[in-house]
Order: sequence, then structure tokens, then C-alpha cells
Amino acid sequence: MRRSESGKPPLRILQITSTAVGGSWFHDQVRGLAELGNEVCAVLPREGPLADRLREIAGVRVEIIPFGLSRRIRQLPGLLRAQWRLTRFVREYRPDVIHSHLIIAMLASRVASIGWRSALVVSQVPGLVHLRMAPFRILDRLSLRRDDLVLGSCQEIARRYQAMGARTVAVSYYGCDVHRFDPATPPDPFRREFKISDGTPTVGMVAYMYPSTFRDFREIGVKGHEVFIDAVPLILRQHPGARFFVVGDELIGDGKYRRELEHRAARLGVADRIQFTGFRSDVSSIMAGLDVLVNPSMDESACYTVVEAMLMLKGVVATNVGGLPDTVRHGKTGLLIPPADPAALAQAVNELIADPAARRQLAGRGRELALRQFDITGTVNQVNELYHRMSATHAARRRLRRPEHPA
Repeated sequence: MRRSESGKPPLRILQITSTAVGGSWFHDQVRGLAELGNEVCAVLPREGPLADRLREIAGVRVEIIPFGLSRRIRQLPGLLRAQWRLTRFVREYRPDVIHSHLIIAMLASRVASIGWRSALVVSQVPGLVHLRMAPFRILDRLSLRRDDLVLGSCQEIARRYQAMGARTVAVSYYGCDVHRFDPATPPDPFRREFKISDGTPTVGMVAYMYPSTFRDFREIGVKGHEVFIDAVPLILRQHPGARFFVVGDELIGDGKYRRELEHRAARLGVADRIQFTGFRSDVSSIMAGLDVLVNPSMDESACYTVVEAMLMLKGVVATNVGGLPDTVRHGKTGLLIPPADPAALAQAVNELIADPAARRQLAGRGRELALRQFDITGTVNQVNELYHRMSATHAARRRLRRPEHPA
């Protein structure tokens, strides 16, 4: 039997996600599994930047199947046809593994797996926001037993799914190319662009803007931009020369939420101190120019932005929610604060600005953790190992369930 780069038999893997934009975590996992010698097919619901990037990976097949969910009755026939098409494709592709990401893909994949019961069914959960929505929460629980393995992208997600009754749970952090972020990247281009003088403290938040109608997020959005903006006047009391940056834009929407955030800064009298940069692709350059990266999220997994900041040897302040404590270990790799607490955020940022030596110590340990825990090579090898181990268990279960026929 042919062996893959990992020394194990290659597998036929379906990787399925319900996003067509962003998704670097999905792209990197698909690429890594393909580079190990597996046959990988990525399934997405529509064309977009992610599909384009996936097609650049040697040997990876990309299929567009418009699966999904909708409350609009007129869309149901089309979605049912798409679900049948996905189920038929699974049966024809005959995968060893069906691995889905994000709740809509997880639900669609669990249904489609009925068409090919020999496959190992894996759901990887990048966040828990969907459990705040009753329809998704109910459907997730009802279909959860179809999964042979649930991968939580942080400890909190794994604990939650174990409590929900998942048969087998493991933690697998979404890895990245940790060597792409060089802490020696000069800060000069960033500082020149925004006319920042030497010695001026810089504090930034790098995140998509997520407006939400969830009750929990009506006052403060999922990523906590409002908390950061509200903390700025408090930080300026101790460091009046500091500059602040909100990097990123609405992932979806018409710009209304961003305008609301800009108006919030104006009402607080700090509009001239906060630079809303919009979307930037030069994350390394941005990180190089910051002294402190903040993540005041209300709900989060093991955040890529925090990992990138640690790799760039930056001071990090984050909320003590979700998967952030997996990475930001209070007093060791960064500082943790309660969610929705601008005063606590300001105090932590002021502490890091005031003590550069302590900040560098935290940053050094943060980089060591990020290199160890988020290297894409290690995370992909872990996933590949889990596939093979769980496939053997899955096959044994099938043999036990198979009815015996008398000779």
C-alpha cells in the first residue's frame, strides 16, 4: 500500500466549510493535509476568495455546492436540492473522512454522511456563538450523535461539546504558518504612514467588525470594539500621547456598524486619537508598529490575531472568555481582563505601556507558546493522526454492528 509523507496510508478527505471569505484556518489545514500525501477535496457553498486560494494548492479539488439553511420558504426547494446534491457527491466520492467546519457545514455534512456510512465524520468547532441561537442549538444537539469525533478549537469548546453528549472529543488548535511572522519586522513603515513619532505608545485592535442582533451583543458587539473605544479616554489620562488603531472592517454589512463605532469615538472626544484603518492585508507591518494588541471579545476561540501578536513579540491584553485563556495566560504570556470592562482594559494597557521590560518578558513567553501550540505542521499532523486512530475505531464499531448471517 502506498504511504503518505506522514508514513501512514493516504486518506480520501472531504473538508467542508460554509464560508467563502476569510477562512485562512481552513485553507492552511487543507493545504497541510494535502502536503502529507492525502487526497483532499474542499467543498464550499459558493465561489469567492477562499475558493480561489484553495485552487492554488497543488492536488486539491474544489467543489462548489450551494448548501445552507434559510428561514425564507421560497429558498427551501433550492436548498433541499443542494443538500441532496451534497449527499450524492459524498456517496460518489466515497471519502474516508468527512471533516466539516462552522455550524451550517456541520449540519449539512452530518446529513450527507448518511449517504456513505463508511466515512469517519468529524466536526471541528471554531466558536460557540451558534449555540446562542435556538434553531442552531437544537439542530446541533439532535444531529450530534452522527459525529464520530468533535474537535474543539480550544479547551472551552471541547468541554461544552463533551457536556452536550458528543461521543468523542479532542482539542485541536487551528494552526498557521508561525514562521511567516518575523518579530524583527521594522515598525518604521507603519509609524511613517501614520506620522507616529519615536517613543509614542501605540495600541491596536485587529478584528473583523461583527454587528449582531443577539441579545447578549446588542450593546457590545461580538469582538468588543465598543469596549476598546470606551477605554481610550481612560488610557489617555495616564498616557496622553498614545495613539490607537482599529484595524479591520465589517465582514458583511453596509458599513452601518463601522459608522456607529466611529460616532462613538467622536462622542467620547477621541475621534482624532483613533485611526480606523479598514481592512489591511499587511498584518505583519501593522503588528510591527504596535506596542500592545488588545482583544476585548465577548465570545472567542483561540484567536488568530492574538497568536500573530505573540509571534511578533507584542504585549497582549484579552478578555477571559472562550479560548483566549488557552493562549493568553495571565501574568505569563499576557494579561486577562473581565469582558465588557473598559476600566479593566485601560488599566491593563496602561500597565504594559508603563513597563516595557515586563511587556517584553510576557511577549517572549507568548512567542514560545505560539510557536509550540499553533505551528501548522504540528496541528495538521495531530489531525492526520486522529483521522487514522479514529478510523480504526470507527471500522471496529461497524464490524460489531454488522449482523451475523448463519453459514
